[in-house]
Parts: sequence; C-alpha cells; structure tokens
Amino acid sequence: MGRNFLKTFLINILAFNIVFADSNLDEIVITPKRPSSIFDSLTAIEIITSEEIEKYGFDTVDNLLNFSSSISIGSNGGPGQTKSIFLRGTESNHTKVLVNGVELNPGTLGVPSIQHISIKMIDRVEIAKGSMSTLYGRNTIGGVINIITKKDLENSGSFSLSSGRFNTNKIDFYRKYTNNLYNLNLNYSEIRSDSYKAKVSSSQDHEYKNRNININYQYQLDKTIFETDYYQSDGTTEYDSFGSNLMQDHKDRHIKLSLLKKYTDYKTNINYISKQNKIDQSSSSATDYTHTKINQINLENNYYNFFDANTILGFTYTDEALYELSYGTSFKITNHVNEFFIQSQYIPNLNSIINTGLRFINHSRYGNYLTGNINFGYHLNNNTIVTTGLGKSFRSPDGTDLFGYGGNKNLEPEESISTEIGLKYKFSPVNYITLSVFNNDIRNLIESDGSIMQNLNKARITGIEIAYKNSFKLIDYKIDYTYQESDDLTNDTLLSRRPRNKIVGKFSYDFDVNNIISLSMIGESTRDNSIYDYERLGGYMLFNTNYLHKTKNFIISFKINNMFDKKYRRAHNYNTEGISTYVTITTNF
Repeated sequence: MGRNFLKTFLINILAFNIVFADSNLDEIVITPKRPSSIFDSLTAIEIITSEEIEKYGFDTVDNLLNFSSSISIGSNGGPGQTKSIFLRGTESNHTKVLVNGVELNPGTLGVPSIQHISIKMIDRVEIAKGSMSTLYGRNTIGGVINIITKKDLENSGSFSLSSGRFNTNKIDFYRKYTNNLYNLNLNYSEIRSDSYKAKVSSSQDHEYKNRNININYQYQLDKTIFETDYYQSDGTTEYDSFGSNLMQDHKDRHIKLSLLKKYTDYKTNINYISKQNKIDQSSSSATDYTHTKINQINLENNYYNFFDANTILGFTYTDEALYELSYGTSFKITNHVNEFFIQSQYIPNLNSIINTGLRFINHSRYGNYLTGNINFGYHLNNNTIVTTGLGKSFRSPDGTDLFGYGGNKNLEPEESISTEIGLKYKFSPVNYITLSVFNNDIRNLIESDGSIMQNLNKARITGIEIAYKNSFKLIDYKIDYTYQESDDLTNDTLLSRRPRNKIVGKFSYDFDVNNIISLSMIGESTRDNSIYDYERLGGYMLFNTNYLHKTKNFIISFKINNMFDKKYRRAHNYNTEGISTYVTITTNF
C-alpha cells in the first residue's frame, strides 16, 4: 500500500464529510490514576469497550489491539502462538500490559502473553500512548495497555458458546453476586482449537488449549473498600521447532489484595501482589523453561489539595526472581527494586492544566535512575484543547537479554525521551477529531545482531496520528491513521516490523435495536521483517464483517474474518488466518 493510495483514500473520506477518532471523548478513563474524560486527559488515550468488542466481533486480544492504528502486531502463527506489540514504533517489551492493575510482562522475556487472555472476560481496554513512567515505572517507553475484566454489569450473568474454522470452540461464563456490602464477580473462559500450520514449511496443524479464570471480590464498609483479584490463564500450545511439532505448557497467575481508605482530604490505597509467569516445554525431548516470580507491595496516597494541587505520592517495592533454561543456557537471578514517585496536577485557571511528576528508581543491578513527566493542556474553548508533553522513561534489560541464549551480561538499561503535541476538537461527544504528533529518542536500545544482544547507540521514532469519529442517524464510523518513521540511527536502517503507514476503519449500521451489521478494515504498508535477513513483509488490507442479532433471551453473532482471503504475513515464513467464519451465541440472565 503506497503513499498515493493513502492520500487518495483520506481525500475521499474528507469529501464525504467523515470525521476522525476513537471513542466518545466524554468517556471516563482510569489509567492516568486520576479519573478524567478522554477529552481532558493530557495523555493520548484510546478506549475499546465490551460493547465495541461485541459489535465488531473481535475474537482475540491481539486482533482487538491490531485495530488501533498506533499498534502493529507481530505474530508467529495462529491462536496461542507468540504475539508482539509495537506501540508507536517501540519494541514489544516497551509496553506494559496490565490485567486489573497487575503487570502481565514477565521479567525473563519481557513480552506479555496477550494471546492467552480471553476477550470475552474484558469489560474495557485503555491504551495510554507515550511515556507513563511516573505512574507506572519501568518498561513504559511505548505506553501502558490496561485490560479491565468484567465487573458489576447490569446483568447478573451470561453464558456464551462460539464455534468456527479450524475446529475452534469456546465457552465463556460470567456471574455476579452482590448485596449492600460486597460484590463478587466470576469469569471463566475456555478455548480449544486445532488452529492452522504456524509456519509456511510446517507439515501439521498446531493445537491450542487454554482456560482463563478471574475472581474479583469487593467488600465495602463506609469509606473502606477491601478487594481481592485472582487471575489465571493456563494451557498448552503446539509449535513448530525446526520442522517438528513440540508442545509447551504456559501459566500466568496473579493474586492482588487491596485496601482503599477514603478520607475527607485524601485517599490511601495499599496493595500486595503475588504473580508468576511460567512456560515449560512438555515434550520428552525438550527440557527448556522460563519462569518469573514476583512479590510486590504498593502504597499510594492521593491528596486532593496538596499546596493547591491534586497530588499522588507512591512507593513500590518489588522482589523479582527469574529462572530460565534455553538451548542449554540457564540462569537464576533475583532483583530488588525500590521506587518512589510524586505526580501533581495543577489547574492555575479555568483554561489551563499542568501535570508534573518524578519517579526515583533504585535497581539492585543497575543502581539509581530518575524518570518523570511534564504535561500541559490549554482549553481554547469548551470544544478544543491543545496539549503538549515531555517524558523520560527507563527499561532495565530482562533476564533473557542478559543471560539467556545469545544474551549479553554487559548490557546497559534503555532510556528514552519522548515529546508530543496534541489537539482534540469535538463537534459533539460522538463527533470529533484528534491529532497527535510524537517523537521518541531511545538511547541504548537493545537489539540482537544475529548472535548476541547489543545496545544500539540510538533510535528515533517520529510520527503523526489522526483519528476521527462520527455518528449519523443509524450509522457509526471511526477512521484512524498513523504515519511513523522508526529509525535505527546507529546502523542507518529501519526498525523491524514497523509500517510507515497504518489505517484502520470501523463502520456499523443499526437496522434497529436488535440488528447490527459492522465492517472493520485494516491496512499496513510494507516493512522489514528482521535485522537477521533482507526479507520484506508486504503491505496488505483486510476486511472483516460481523452481524449481531438480539432476541429476548439470546444474542447471536456471525463473524467473517479476512472476507477476501487476503494472503499476508506478520512475520516472515509464518502463516496468518485466511477467510474464516465464526458463530457465537450468548444468553444473559
């Protein structure tokens, strides 16, 4: 897909008076830790709700995230195979993925297993773009993806069955129990799929099994809330290893205990997190494994008027144990990390907002680092806001970077300085345009030269994002477009798998309250596959459609992925899904 095509496409869109963006600008977001609307947020944030997931028939988390023009997804095959997230051109381990506030990224590999999260469990996904180091610490050079599971829905429960190509079958269950003092939410999902051949050269399909369990309990007494959140994803994935089918077991698990106490002038939140990420080879001929175990304590105080500013003070202690055996190379290391942060938001007048913050990080392996942010917003009028921001981020090398196969124990941490200018204009809450121009300079970027991990001297990512949304009678549509240059300045080349151009469109038509048809499209331009080779991944454009029919007792969804059976790759020599159909039946009770 060339530049002339994109120019022509955008001109035609504008000629039909279509406007650009993501969700309702009055939607409240919680990722910046001070609930605010998307419009007033000084950080570029995109929201995908469960209603949107249902309407467009998104069937996996990586599929959902790929329908953000800011994100490119790398994939090593079908369901359960490794997925990579490139948010605004940054590395796949530069984005912190949270599940109910708990980091999913493992300390060994750095890349979160988003492919194992059931999409039916999700209430909403918030994508915070750009440096989030003050509030969320390390590994947020690209941003934060906050996945929030279903809680406190209008219905007390639901049950869903889905079936489709590759003998893919899913069941999903949700149940809520509540009274005046407590809320108990149960989520359970299970998937089994024969899937398809992961590699072009594979001789067999690659089976995938997975289940998700989420239990959330909240007990409230006056202004005190106690919360327990348990999440587990476990299963097996077949994969291609040099022509042979091997099997690996995976397990992501966390338990989070939280105590929130509200006072007149401030609130205190204390939580304890225990989590683990495990991958074990289950074939008799393979003994490799990678494990992360973390215990963490977080303390935050939010003062509503601290020297005329809304201020959050926080402390985090992390005990991180990493274990791995890969291709005969093994390691066992422990890291201790102390972090202190402060972020204040000032409103000097009715039109201006200033947000500043600092985070001090003491890492047992790398010593002391200081990160932070400063953001400014100015309301030109009630419908227009201009924002600008500067952020500094830090990522310590993960265990595999340092001591795994091809690792380098002399690596230095990555550091980045990011800047952004944004504009949001709303014609109405459902009709608006947003624009962001961003730049991210990364020092000591960690890449492999084909044999060993190394620090690149410098990389620079610059880009522009345009988003437009509108609703007209029974039609709702959204268009997102991102242009970016992701440059390895040291080697005078492009960073791998980052397209210069990406466009996403979502269109839906409500025949009536019970019948909705939607069309979603995604297009990416050509990009390099890897620094290991000279292969190029071709540009492509995909179209999906979904029909949703609601009756008194059931919701029926009929989805077609890749309607025109487009052949494309998200990684060289790895297959992608051809035309596929799926049927889902859901009942609420």
